[in-house]
Amino acid sequence: MYEAFLKTHSYLRWVVLILALITVVKYLIGWLQKKSFTASENKISLFYSIAMDIQLIVGLVLYLFLSPITNSFHIDMKDTFSRFWGMEHITMMILSVALVHIGRVVVKKAKTDAARFSKGTIYFLLSLLIMLVSIPWPFLEIIGRSWF
Repeated sequence: MYEAFLKTHSYLRWVVLILALITVVKYLIGWLQKKSFTASENKISLFYSIAMDIQLIVGLVLYLFLSPITNSFHIDMKDTFSRFWGMEHITMMILSVALVHIGRVVVKKAKTDAARFSKGTIYFLLSLLIMLVSIPWPFLEIIGRSWF
């Protein structure tokens, strides 16, 4: 069961990243080109939010119940591996999910299309950047994982 959840979490990462990129680009273009906010922008940010929520749930199941990594060690702040998996990854990813949800609320409450696009761009871009920093990319020596 651990392997199935880990593979799901790994593959879903790409869905989340693609949706994040599409959302940020769509909002940025709307902001820079002073476009009208449409249902299309709302839907893409909704899909991004849903994908993030699913990814968070799968990640929490791994973190809390299935992972031999997080279930078998005490977080040692001096050990890069332990600190990343025990604290940094989960904290930053929860922050990234929170920013997506805050961004959606701020966008809905904004009074003008320009405000919707600008605020959405900022929140969704911050979410994407935090996510990119928190992924265990293969080129990271101690904590790296495979692309898939």
